[in-house]
Amino acid sequence: MFYEKFDKKLHEIVQEKGHSRIIKRLKEALPDDNSVWIMYSSENSDPYFGKFITKKTTAPAVSLVSKETIALLVHGLDADNIKNFGNSTIIYNKSSEISTEIKTFLRHLGFPSNIYLNYSDVMDTATDVLGHGTYQFLYNLIKEFYEKNGKNVYFHSADFIICTLMDKKSEEDIKYMKLSANRGLQIIEDVFKEIKPGVTEKEIFNIFHEKFNKKPDYFKSYGIVKEEFAWDKAGCPIVLVGSNLAKGGHSLPSERTLNPGDTIYFDFGVKLCLDDGRKYSSDLQRMGYVLKDGETHAPDNVQRVFDTLVEAISLGIENCNPQKRGYEIDSIVRNYIINKGYPNYNHSTGHPVGEMAHSPGTSIAPESSKRSHLFLQENGVYTIEPRIQMENGGSIEEMVVVGKSGGQTLCKQQKSLYLI
Repeated sequence: MFYEKFDKKLHEIVQEKGHSRIIKRLKEALPDDNSVWIMYSSENSDPYFGKFITKKTTAPAVSLVSKETIALLVHGLDADNIKNFGNSTIIYNKSSEISTEIKTFLRHLGFPSNIYLNYSDVMDTATDVLGHGTYQFLYNLIKEFYEKNGKNVYFHSADFIICTLMDKKSEEDIKYMKLSANRGLQIIEDVFKEIKPGVTEKEIFNIFHEKFNKKPDYFKSYGIVKEEFAWDKAGCPIVLVGSNLAKGGHSLPSERTLNPGDTIYFDFGVKLCLDDGRKYSSDLQRMGYVLKDGETHAPDNVQRVFDTLVEAISLGIENCNPQKRGYEIDSIVRNYIINKGYPNYNHSTGHPVGEMAHSPGTSIAPESSKRSHLFLQENGVYTIEPRIQMENGGSIEEMVVVGKSGGQTLCKQQKSLYLI
């Protein structure tokens, strides 16, 4: 099994070097020396401030990230909680002083002309976290300060900075994401082995939850302290059978019975929570077929659906490199399905996976999506999940890590139908 080959000391190494690694990544994410990324957090309002800077502030706090240094402006009420930040920590005690300290530090940095803030100009709700009022406060404060000093300033969305940090995975991250993918796949395969004709979608859903509740012994060895469903447990997994394959991919399980001659697919993932606070999600889909009496394999029409999905996904995987934008991968996969004579599907071909099953970053979607114009990140993990959306159709989803010359799946790619 995959987990038997896993490096059991991995999470200990990450815990020891985690802070310095994050600081290094933050500085590398800035585009140039004339840029500063400003995050504003009050009552933990900014998840990226909490992830990369600190979760130990309640009063308004501001971080200023440049290639030179990282400053943290924190209220005196929270000062005792910030002891090991390791960079410039500036304490203020009145609400007006935070404005003064922001200006003082920007002067110290030499009035960098490019200011990056946590709003989205590609309509990504996961990165559009600043809020209009806070944006106006920072914009007016900095613009007036620069104009008073005869300096030019340009404001930019921090979309690509956040996407770089969240999309791009370290070697340790990839190993844990493989663990999450293989855990999810093992549950899927166990369910396929157990189900029989006559069960309903809801009953299959309940079998998944029974399997999920039985935790493997190896979790403790890898610092896994908790396992959650990768998305809301009321809809995880998605189970669709036969005629229901024509429905949307987010449909809840029904009383539809699994019968001979039906195709079936599961959409399932888990989230592994580590003792050092990191989380890794998986998101997989697998397709099967229920044999009729006398059948030893799927009929030609079902096999053709399955083969088309596998071939489309394989083409997508081959092309997953950092020179490709999201819409280019979507076009390759989607057009292959359509050119085989099947209907277009009503969703994106893929999305980033990380802490969440749907993480911030490049969307593998049609060109009309702004997020699809972002490039794939090397060592980023994305799904490829085309669908043949028709009665007794099918859907498969693979998790793919991007490499310089193409992608690789995080767990065994489905190349044959599960036969029931």
